[in-house]
Amino acid sequence: MTARQRKGKAKLPTTISNTGFIGATFADKEELMKYEYYFSRKSMQLTHRVLDGLLQGVNCVFEEHGTPAYLSCVYLPKYKKIGLVLSTKSFGRREGIGYFINYLKEIGHIDWEEKTKEYEIHNTGFIGVVFADLEKIERFTFEFEMKLISKFVKELIIPAKELFLQHNVKAYISGVECLEQNKLGFVLSVKPYDERKEADLYFVEYLKERGFYEEDEEEQELVPIHTKWSLFN
Repeated sequence: MTARQRKGKAKLPTTISNTGFIGATFADKEELMKYEYYFSRKSMQLTHRVLDGLLQGVNCVFEEHGTPAYLSCVYLPKYKKIGLVLSTKSFGRREGIGYFINYLKEIGHIDWEEKTKEYEIHNTGFIGVVFADLEKIERFTFEFEMKLISKFVKELIIPAKELFLQHNVKAYISGVECLEQNKLGFVLSVKPYDERKEADLYFVEYLKERGFYEEDEEEQELVPIHTKWSLFN
């Protein structure tokens, strides 16, 4: 694109009518390249960790704003299932795994008679699981996992959000991806909004406010700030 074309391109005004936005969590796909692996694997190495890292951030933001919505990403390589476990109360990793296994037994994906590891479950706030079946996938590659991350961020969260609303939990969440910035994550709100029009706008504004949005050289006024945090600490 030429300089003349850039100058002649009219910028549309940013319009966000929702005053209930409370934050966002995101991952930088360029930083994820540090975990690239070069040989295919039988089990996923990355997808579930990225999703769970993003969701732990979601939980913190919702909790800070008094919204009883908790999510965790659980991966069961033995059963080739990955899911989002939902609750109205905080829960630990082992409880999430136990609830996911019991859920799969209840719906017939695991035989009730099959001996599984015992997990104590004390949380009475569990409300369901949204999961994807990976049985047809024999090997995983880094490139494939990166595609899965984008797909799951934008698609798995939709039925999960609906489950919260069915249980009268006002937790509004959208999976978003800003391709030009190589970032993806979740936008959070305590009020309903037009996801198609507002989620992406809010995500971009969130990145700009915190110095994570890298502008074109012609538009850039400040040196962009780069994060050094890791999802795997």
